[in-house]
Amino acid sequence: MFKKKPLLALLTLACSQIALADGPVVQGDAVIVTASRSPDKVSELPANISIISADDIRNSTARTVQELLSAQAGMHVFNNSGASDSAMVDLRGFGMTGISNTLILIDGVKQNSNDTSAPGLGVVPLSQIERIEVVRGAGAVAYGGGATGGVINIITRSGFAARDTVQATLTAGSYNLKKLDLAAHAAGEQVALDGYAQSMTTDNYRANNAERNDGAGLSVSLRHAGGDVRLYARTSNQDLRLPGARKIDPATGLDQFANDTRGATTPENYMEVLNNSFGLQAKQAVGDGMLLFDVATRDKKTTGREVDVGYLSTRKQTLDEVNSSLRYEQELGAHRLVLGVDMLESDADVHSVDTYGSAASHVSQRHAGAFADALLRPRDGTSINIGVRSQHVEDMLHVDSGYGSSYHSSKQLHAWQLGLRQQLLAGLDGYARVGRSFRMANADEQAYTLTALLPQTSQDKEIGLTWQQGGHALRAAWFRYDLENEIHYNRLSGAFGSNVNLDPTRRQGLELEGKLALAANLELNGNLTLQQAVFRQGVAGGVALTGNDIPMVPHQLANLGLSWTPQQASRVGLQLQYVGKQRLDNDQSNQFARQLDAYTVLNAKFSHRYSKQLSVALDVNNLFNRRYASYGIRSGSTGGSGSYNLYPAAGRNLQASLTVNY
Repeated sequence: MFKKKPLLALLTLACSQIALADGPVVQGDAVIVTASRSPDKVSELPANISIISADDIRNSTARTVQELLSAQAGMHVFNNSGASDSAMVDLRGFGMTGISNTLILIDGVKQNSNDTSAPGLGVVPLSQIERIEVVRGAGAVAYGGGATGGVINIITRSGFAARDTVQATLTAGSYNLKKLDLAAHAAGEQVALDGYAQSMTTDNYRANNAERNDGAGLSVSLRHAGGDVRLYARTSNQDLRLPGARKIDPATGLDQFANDTRGATTPENYMEVLNNSFGLQAKQAVGDGMLLFDVATRDKKTTGREVDVGYLSTRKQTLDEVNSSLRYEQELGAHRLVLGVDMLESDADVHSVDTYGSAASHVSQRHAGAFADALLRPRDGTSINIGVRSQHVEDMLHVDSGYGSSYHSSKQLHAWQLGLRQQLLAGLDGYARVGRSFRMANADEQAYTLTALLPQTSQDKEIGLTWQQGGHALRAAWFRYDLENEIHYNRLSGAFGSNVNLDPTRRQGLELEGKLALAANLELNGNLTLQQAVFRQGVAGGVALTGNDIPMVPHQLANLGLSWTPQQASRVGLQLQYVGKQRLDNDQSNQFARQLDAYTVLNAKFSHRYSKQLSVALDVNNLFNRRYASYGIRSGSTGGSGSYNLYPAAGRNLQASLTVNY
């Protein structure tokens, strides 16, 4: 159970009608497309939803999508690479598998690869994002596996609504940062063109952490009677040097984190990732309904090298995926129905060579699913959401050499949800939701196992309240996920650990977020999250796990944001972020004396628009130069002492940008 003091603090905060966060809250009858893959009013959906608008993005202190998301309720972002665009996003406390339980989309197209790497969300510049929809814990019916934590949909600027424009932004900053962003939009009656290009180089905070990131995208929208078609292509290439960890060994007095925070342990390590994607999205009125079709292809090539004392490893992985979806949505009187089918074809080839030998494997996954989602409106102020999904999954692993064995598995999986939203008073709504979600092991998780991992399933429950009046708003939610066969790396399994199906686990938490208009030009907004991730039962490596914390899940997260507009053309933003203590990675035994320390950082931004054509911005992250690590890992798997590694986050750093519009 939760400790009394944090819960009391949460209730006190709720009574004051002020939450701690730098992020927007639900606004009236805003419409989103993420929850059911059909346009729905937020005020009718039984879920905890945030909408981050283009104005919110401009007014935030964030420089990347990951930084923007880290200010949202229930969101934990951590990093072990040094590059902010490679940070891991974890929604609702899944720790190291957060990215496999949080579905990330761009324009409705899945960005999570069939591996354990984090999506490179810098593929789309912040200036090209129209809005971001965050739907917590309600995506399994519409999207299938990997959405237990929730769905994040990044929706880009495109189509016919925006005015014709050409925009260029030049950015320079600490650690030899240089960045150029270009974007253009033009539209006629039937044709619209959108394009962007970006190039960024930086040395980053650490030695041997230099990074180059280039990307470009182009889309063409064609409008015709009763529908439209959009074709798009995107490419990105990231070249990143990897500095490794800073080692702390109390037995010998070694403390690289304190004595040489910016140093590199692995001066020869690197990673390069090339992504290409192409897609088509179409919709057409059919009778009284709308038919929608999406198809997208992605290919990802990853190469890397790891050099350590007495060890050398090189790895090449190619991943090819095709996603397709066909949906039909229909208004039936006061009600709405969505029917859909979707498919995934994914093939991954992994080749690695290290000091101990070589390995090569091929992983194929074939998913085919069908779903139905209904939103019933029996009367004003009442809505009922019912959804079901059935999905056929085939996993095939062929091991050419190295560790593992070939296998083929075929399964039928199911997801469902039932939710009710009810207006209680003017401006006050309550909701409740129950459901079942699932996820399958990805190519990385399956490639080094002797037998196929079972699908992970979760029984999901959530209740919440939403209140809004004028410029003030408050939202509170409680959730619980009871998981069976959770897919996770367990250091206690075998001599060196392995990917396994865990014994029963649980995620639960309280989320509170809100905003308060202090004046016409001054707004306070924020969030507070209390969460738990624990083993419900089980034994591994001779260690009883019941009640133990799952590593890399902080119990408390909080954000406090202040936005001030001293004059119409100027804006000042402050964001204070707190991340609580958490167990180090590999500490499933909960025996290690040290935990990853809590940290608080303050970010600030000033922006000014000189004219419609010219604007400038200056932002400072980690204003007080706090030394901290967002990720750490212990050596071994049991015992209260020993060495451990930390991955330092950046110290105080500045960025200045100049934007020109035509």
